[in-house]
Amino acid sequence: MKGSLLAIAAALLSFVFNVSAAPPRPAPVMMERMTTAEIRDAIKGGKTTVLIFNASTEATGPAIALGKHIVRAQYLGEHIARELGNALVSPVMPFAPTSDESRFPGTVNLSAETFSRVNEDVAESMVKAGFKYIFLMGDHDGNQPPLRALAAKLDEKHRAHGVRVFFSSDAYAKANKEIDDYLKSNGYPQSRHGGVSDTSLTWAVDPDYVRPGQIVVGAPVPPTGSPLSLGTVGVEGDPRRSSPDLGKMFLEWKIRDGAAEIRKLVGDSKK
Repeated sequence: MKGSLLAIAAALLSFVFNVSAAPPRPAPVMMERMTTAEIRDAIKGGKTTVLIFNASTEATGPAIALGKHIVRAQYLGEHIARELGNALVSPVMPFAPTSDESRFPGTVNLSAETFSRVNEDVAESMVKAGFKYIFLMGDHDGNQPPLRALAAKLDEKHRAHGVRVFFSSDAYAKANKEIDDYLKSNGYPQSRHGGVSDTSLTWAVDPDYVRPGQIVVGAPVPPTGSPLSLGTVGVEGDPRRSSPDLGKMFLEWKIRDGAAEIRKLVGDSKK
């Protein structure tokens, strides 16, 4: 009996010690998880940069869920903001202009005009909140041209009042080029939409968004710069060598490139 009581006491002490020794949870950076008072205090405390990350809801064959860009944008936004240390992330925009994906059920297509208008209103809300550096970003090809044009327009409007608006593309375009070069140099089969990169990135962020048993070879990949041509299954090329380990590595590159570009843009703006 005495031994049992001692064992229970030791277990309780161990539990209390482990709970008290647990590191504190980091402060949230995703604005939808914060109260208005917390956002106000974060801005006053120096978090004057905000990332407006855009995603897309689109078909990507039988193996990848429609929300692939949403979960990836949330992951990248949070990790880039934490890497920067002085940024918050606006709620991710789930809809965007699409192209050949629109043939498949579930895809949500916005016109470029609607997409830009929504981003403009979100950016103006961030200006009103007190942010000084606003970054428009996107984890989808159709996001890139409208965001680039909108950032230039809004920066011209607000620059005289001490607010800068930038388009940040390196977490998308620069990192994707690095990924494509890696896959080519390491003998991976050619692929694009729903391919090795697309599948691996999504798999690494959330395996619930990938159906490994449904990964199939799709239509031939068209020449570089060509619009999507998704054939009958919604995939371009051969994604069968996709893996979450590849995706983890690619995510690290995207976080690194995105954070580095944002730091440079802010630094250059102060010169």
